[in-house]
Amino acid sequence: MVTRNPQDFVKALPTSGKLLALDMGGKRVGVATCDSGRRLATVRGLWPRPWGELKVKILGEKTAGCGGVVLGFPLNMDGSVGPTATAVTSVADLIEKELGLPVLLWDERLTSRQVESAYFEQRQGRQTRNSKKDSVGQIDAGAAAVILQGVLDALQRD
Repeated sequence: MVTRNPQDFVKALPTSGKLLALDMGGKRVGVATCDSGRRLATVRGLWPRPWGELKVKILGEKTAGCGGVVLGFPLNMDGSVGPTATAVTSVADLIEKELGLPVLLWDERLTSRQVESAYFEQRQGRQTRNSKKDSVGQIDAGAAAVILQGVLDALQRD
């Protein structure tokens, strides 16, 4: 099942177990997981973007007790679905069909910018925004954690 509704997603999940969050980039994927009690998101790092490699990584997480996948859904600022969001929907369909995991598409507008701002606020010394290319992976993985924590918080409220 692929959904944008957190309540439908919860119904498809086992009662406990980790969730996996992916922030799909053009070349790499930011990854985060949570504890089995689904309270705290943790950055896991970066995975390769090609489907064959990504599928193996997700399958490994499923074997380790992952019950569902949250994908950052990059809507346009006006809320419409553009080409990037359509590509993410295709990945969601593959995860559901080939790996049998429920998938939640979660609005990720501005998450990378939020993480980037926090990241650069913490940097000290001569490191500046010019060194952004050195930090892109950390920002992508951090965005996955922000996305997952948003889902976890919403699930706790419901």
